[in-house]
Amino acid sequence: MKRYSRYVPIIFVAVTILLLGFVIYIATIFDPNAYKSQIIQLVKDKKQRELRLDGDIKLTFFPSLGAEFNNLVLSEHKSDQEFAAAERVLVSLAILPLLRKQLELDEIIMTGLTVNLVRFTDGSTNIDDLIARDEEPKQFKFDIGHVRVEKSTLALRDEASGRHFVLADFNLEADRIGGQSGSIENEVRSKVDLGFRLDQPKQAGIKLATRLTFGLTLDAEKQYYAVEGLKLKSEGQIPGFNHLVINSTGDLFANMTGGPAAGEFAADKFTLTITGISGRNNLDIQLEAPRLSLTGENVAGKRITAVVNIVSAEANTNGQLILTDIEGTVNDFTSRELTAELESKRGDLVVKTMLASPLAGSITTRQLHLPDLKGVIHGNGPRIRDNGVGVTLLGSAVLDGLSQNVQASVSGKFADSNIEAKLAATGFAQPDLNFEVDIDQLDLDRFLSLEAQKHVEHAKVEMPKASEQGLDLSVLEDQKVQGSIRIGLLKAANSTSSGIRLDIRSN
Repeated sequence: MKRYSRYVPIIFVAVTILLLGFVIYIATIFDPNAYKSQIIQLVKDKKQRELRLDGDIKLTFFPSLGAEFNNLVLSEHKSDQEFAAAERVLVSLAILPLLRKQLELDEIIMTGLTVNLVRFTDGSTNIDDLIARDEEPKQFKFDIGHVRVEKSTLALRDEASGRHFVLADFNLEADRIGGQSGSIENEVRSKVDLGFRLDQPKQAGIKLATRLTFGLTLDAEKQYYAVEGLKLKSEGQIPGFNHLVINSTGDLFANMTGGPAAGEFAADKFTLTITGISGRNNLDIQLEAPRLSLTGENVAGKRITAVVNIVSAEANTNGQLILTDIEGTVNDFTSRELTAELESKRGDLVVKTMLASPLAGSITTRQLHLPDLKGVIHGNGPRIRDNGVGVTLLGSAVLDGLSQNVQASVSGKFADSNIEAKLAATGFAQPDLNFEVDIDQLDLDRFLSLEAQKHVEHAKVEMPKASEQGLDLSVLEDQKVQGSIRIGLLKAANSTSSGIRLDIRSN
């Protein structure tokens, strides 16, 4: 045995020289550019798309066997309009899997890629032909080890809504970390790092630099997809926010074995944090959902919690909203109870609000309904007597997301006063507010402290009788507000007036 071992180095060197000579021979006599026309015709026959190879095709041998394509252009389906283009595409092959009829790519690198993705009004997209399953039997099984996309741009256009987004500075890196090598039909696990800058060409002021990292698990045969350990950070500006930071974590799952209509979707340990500056206000929102699921059309969730904090030079507002026991369908779901707590501080005045109601809604029509709204509002401050004043409320509210409209109708008790109020808000970004408030009687002297009463008497306030009075509030100059407050009998500063009406409008 020992006498044969001395030949091993010689054999190794000989094989290496032969392989090196083969590589040099191939590189010398083989010109991949001679096959451009065949490649172009193959794409046209298989996908009915025009492929242009304006640059040279180069073979690579180190660190692995592959090919480099430069200046590629691919057309839309059955059209000469450009769908995608790339400055450079490098494809590296793994040699040994070829012997097992497995086409395994060590690496795909795409530089300067531009892609135009379109969703048409009928719901179809311009990549349906590319992602459709090929009915022809595959001679090779296909697998990719590493993908890198750099310095690229993706344009997304939705013809139904007219929205147009651009993902600029698009960079993607995905490494396979597990699964059975050699077949896309088996489970594949990858680690993904994705970054881009979101712009909206038709609407100025939207610029968000975004980065996501997550573990991706997919099984194409079973149509199972999972995003685990998601970490998202987006920072920039949108209309209404000078500076905005969004962070999100969680696990997302989708099982579409029975098709999209019967699919199963779930989110576990989902969190969302939004901080930003809007005008003179600092905003902080935190959302937590331990478990949300959608099976077919059935939705379920145990608890959703949202915490809001708004700070400005004039006021500080803190709030919490909780939804419990969510169940039903996308067309008709309910929550056993929605509870909301809000505390607002402006100077020495503190106002606390607590609301509760069952909730019904529809994701399809984007509507929410609070049919049995109950609430308590309590105010306290140095100018309010004793332990402050409280108001109890009963009523209902409806939110229509499609028309961006909110309507509420409530009645309440304020000491000896009975209150009826209606509120309407249109538009979510900059809402137009309309309200009507009717109070049968109001005794301000009962609630004002002695110091506040002296201040009112010193000012010699005269109350109009059976009159209508316009009131212009400059504090509302940034809001579109219009409404009226009607008081049947008003007592203030030891004076009594009746038929009071205050019309409030912003400029």
